[in-house]
Amino acid sequence: TDTDTGNCDLDGPKWGKNVFQVLKKIKVDDLGHMSATELQSSIPTNDAEGRGVADMNSLEKKLSVKVVFDRETDHVLLVGDEKKLEKKVFDIRNMLSHYHWRLSGTDVTFEKATSS
Repeated sequence: TDTDTGNCDLDGPKWGKNVFQVLKKIKVDDLGHMSATELQSSIPTNDAEGRGVADMNSLEKKLSVKVVFDRETDHVLLVGDEKKLEKKVFDIRNMLSHYHWRLSGTDVTFEKATSS
């Protein structure tokens, strides 16, 4: 950093190396075709159980991951540190699965209750 101007030397090899090291840790977990376009618009701000977009945004921030709704492929992606994606994102996956099931018209609890 130039202390007179406050400008950073972005061309320096150390800066590039640091960015590369951080980017190597970022992974994309493709959850598959989940009708991402429809799914994103079907998630309420908050539902009766307090889940919804606000809760998902809170979980993203807490876990340092990002949910990406890919409108081209209709896939849902989780982006973040590989270790966090492996261990910490159960709540986000569960929430996305819940809304995907609702979107597909499948009530899992009803199906189980009527299958016996």
